[in-house]
Amino acid sequence: MQFTPWREFQAVKRPEVISAWLRGIAKASEQAFRAGASRAYPPASAPGAWPARRSGGLLGSIETEVTASSVTIGTNQRYSKFLREGTSRMARRKMSDNALKEGMFRARLGRWVEWQRL
Repeated sequence: MQFTPWREFQAVKRPEVISAWLRGIAKASEQAFRAGASRAYPPASAPGAWPARRSGGLLGSIETEVTASSVTIGTNQRYSKFLREGTSRMARRKMSDNALKEGMFRARLGRWVEWQRL
């Protein structure tokens, strides 16, 4: 009996598949952000929770951007930085980085990707 080993396995990069995969993460992340931040005010959001919706400006400004190798989710609202990082008078709330984590989990893609907060 003779055993012949398989040839070396090689992965092939398919840009269209990667792009579709990143768009799936972006869509799921945006949905997570919108669902989380849609609870109406009052009452105010608790520390570590999604921000409560007052005017709808934050919710309406959520955008995603997909490139060939990355996904960005965020908002252009001036006060979003205070919600994301917290202040001396207010604890941090869930924001875009949390939405990205939840979106990856919802899209069942979290085990294949790693993310970093810039």
